[in-house]
Amino acid sequence: MFFSFDIVNSTAYKTLNFTGWSQVIVALFSKVQQLVAKKMPSAEMWRILGDEVVFIVPIKEKNDIFVYVNCIFEILNIMVSQLKEGTFFDELGICDLDRDLMKMQNIISMKSSAWIAIIGENLKKLEQYDNLIERFKLQEGYGIFEFLGNDIDTGFRIKENTQDRRLAISYELAYILSRNTDYLKNIHIITYKRLKGVWQNRLYPIIWYYDEKYFDGLSFENSFYYDEKENSELVKQYFENKISPILEQQMYNDVDYALNKILVNQKLEDKFKKIDKIIGESQADFKHLLDPKFLLRLHCVSVCYDKNNKKILIMKRADNREKFPGHWEFGCAKGTLETSLAEQIEGEYRKDFGIEIRVQCNKERKDIQPIPLAMYEVDSVQGKDKGIITMAEIIEKYNITNFNGNKHSMVRWIEEKEIEQFSEPAVADFKNTLRLVFEKLKEME
Repeated sequence: MFFSFDIVNSTAYKTLNFTGWSQVIVALFSKVQQLVAKKMPSAEMWRILGDEVVFIVPIKEKNDIFVYVNCIFEILNIMVSQLKEGTFFDELGICDLDRDLMKMQNIISMKSSAWIAIIGENLKKLEQYDNLIERFKLQEGYGIFEFLGNDIDTGFRIKENTQDRRLAISYELAYILSRNTDYLKNIHIITYKRLKGVWQNRLYPIIWYYDEKYFDGLSFENSFYYDEKENSELVKQYFENKISPILEQQMYNDVDYALNKILVNQKLEDKFKKIDKIIGESQADFKHLLDPKFLLRLHCVSVCYDKNNKKILIMKRADNREKFPGHWEFGCAKGTLETSLAEQIEGEYRKDFGIEIRVQCNKERKDIQPIPLAMYEVDSVQGKDKGIITMAEIIEKYNITNFNGNKHSMVRWIEEKEIEQFSEPAVADFKNTLRLVFEKLKEME
């Protein structure tokens, strides 16, 4: 699923508040990112284009679509409400005079859109309804991601047909939502338009999603401003279609009828069958589409040990992993720009294995960092990523029977005497790493 948030009236606001607009715009995007991360942890920010931020989120099961559309609409209304009431400016940490001035000058709001697309990677032969993700290398160590395909183009056409406070959704999203009667009532066909390059120039339904529970039960028809019909061509068409429709009346007033008729006329049944199939196949896919594969990535392996019982925790990679399925390893975290290596390792191991660890760091240095045991390299799209192996003490009692992870199928303890007899598939230098860590543990006694 792709979804975007656009700032409304940003150009006029920059002219009006020429000294403080940058602080407000940056804070707006930051707030949106925080809300998305909180309510949709699987979502990734794709790009910021001017005054618009676009996210993507993988769909693992059909219910995700309902949950995510609801989250997007909720985030939209949180932002609109905070801007309208002025509470957004209270969080900027500026003096009262500047804050009050910003509130007086405030003319900005937000709008949103959402659509879905079947995304493939390195497809040798594109099939109908496929879209593609491409990674373009700009220079050494730097690249960008781009999505290509009909559904991507359609999504960007759709987002031009929304406005202040409104969430525009694609036909595909609307049709899936309409299969649930609780969501059918939230779907409103505004009008029909020819969108450049979409559906062979046939009329496309402009659909807005609206849930009155966020407006104290206020109906969609009563949610418009008193003069909105005068100021918005889309709203004007919405009301005119109720009186003198160009198409048959049911194509505006009966959403279920309209969506089903379009389904048949556009011969889209196979597309939804494929969407269902792709979602079913994606449930065990844990990779992020926007992993920075053109950037040097630092893999941080930490061998976790039980100091008292002289055991090491090892993890078996799930059978559906792209690399080394079913192989034993020690877990792994990815280095980030924002967090220290030790904090990142401890946080990711807590997330992946439910384990509390303390990474061994060199405390004699002013810059306290993990003590490296070894370095290694991992094959990746652009060449070889780099990795560092460290040690970490398990600081709280860990019960392996409680493990329930996605990336790994199981965990177990291993003792030094078991190393030579261990014969299951494992990552490179697995036994060498075990021997090295057990030697280090003896030195610590």
